[in-house]
Amino acid sequence: MKYFLIIFFIGGAAMAQPAPTSSFDVDAIKVIYKPTLKNIANVSVYFRGGVTNYPAEKAGIEKLAVDGAVECGNAKYDKNSFKDKSDNFGIEIDATAGLDNAKISLNCLTKYFNEGWDLLSTAITTPVFDEFAFEKLKQKAISAINQAEGNPDQKLRTMAIQNAFAGTAYAINPAGTEPIISSLTATDVKAYYQKILLNKSRMFIVVVGNIKKEEIIAKIKSAFASVPATGYQPTPPATPKFSDASVTVEERSIATNYIMGIMNAPAYTSPDFVPYVLAISELHGGIFYEVRTKRNLSYAPDAGVRELLSPFTYVYVSTTNPKEAVEVMTNIINDQQQTSINKQGLNEIKALYITGSYKQEESTDAIADNLGRSEILGSWEIAEQFPTMVKNATRSEMSKAFKKYITGIKWTYLGDKQKADEAMRSFTMRIK
Repeated sequence: MKYFLIIFFIGGAAMAQPAPTSSFDVDAIKVIYKPTLKNIANVSVYFRGGVTNYPAEKAGIEKLAVDGAVECGNAKYDKNSFKDKSDNFGIEIDATAGLDNAKISLNCLTKYFNEGWDLLSTAITTPVFDEFAFEKLKQKAISAINQAEGNPDQKLRTMAIQNAFAGTAYAINPAGTEPIISSLTATDVKAYYQKILLNKSRMFIVVVGNIKKEEIIAKIKSAFASVPATGYQPTPPATPKFSDASVTVEERSIATNYIMGIMNAPAYTSPDFVPYVLAISELHGGIFYEVRTKRNLSYAPDAGVRELLSPFTYVYVSTTNPKEAVEVMTNIINDQQQTSINKQGLNEIKALYITGSYKQEESTDAIADNLGRSEILGSWEIAEQFPTMVKNATRSEMSKAFKKYITGIKWTYLGDKQKADEAMRSFTMRIK
């Protein structure tokens, strides 16, 4: 997140700036409140737990639950009238469900905040899961699953996580599978939503915009008064450790082979985290130069860190020459274990990281997402402190963190099996 301090002087007095971000409880619901001067408001209601909330045989039920709350009508608006009001006022009500949490969010012009809040609050507190609308939602979900299966990039990402996290909750695909989605009924999903998700102890709310704190408190008290607080004990997802090199191959007749390697990463709350992501930013630059610019082995090789409760590092490449591409990437990883950079180089890495990671997080919804994700992973305050933490990180800390966590790699390969076999020596190269 990039911060700029701009002070305008009119008649010798500085214009008022928004108050700092704060958190407080409203009738047992935690609220994270960031006032801004923007004319866009965002309210995001989070539900903790993600894939730890349900067994593998119910994969997809949480996504259907939050999608259904938005798309299948509620006690005040049926599906069509809900959509009509959203369209008339340019209001966006969206739902997502992932590995660590689900979310229902509102994004609207501040002048239409009352109308937006009306839609958001009724969708969350009084969904009816109309049978006809729910069947259409299921077909939409199944279509998305089939499209993801046919998209090599999406298929690879799902496979890589399932392979790396086999035997843990993260092996569950939040989107579900076609057989499971087909078997779930509106009654099943409504019961899940009401008994599991609609619980003040599991929820928190992020509010970003030019909205008064007193107004937010009053609206939350009124809208969520009937929501129970039945307690919630989080179950941290298991975190496997990668200490050797291995590969899982799935054959598919495609022109390009898709490859992802998954490695360890520190927790978001760890003091290692910021130095580590800077080290991985450096790794990304090295891989891009060596794989694309220097050798033209891939159009868009990548490396990064997935910020999750059970985090991981990934490297990615799509290539017609997997043997050389994987060997080059492994050599770059091993070289980074041994090398160092000067102060000027470190400053460039920090500047690039801040620009790449935070430039797009200046919109209201992106700010809200950053605060909410940070709260899920440990504390919203870390998101506010992140730029300073990046500035203060040292090269020594980066090197130590990189060596500490990069100890093995779990590769997943989608493509020509013969080429995978030819590249087996590259896939089993040790991380030194």
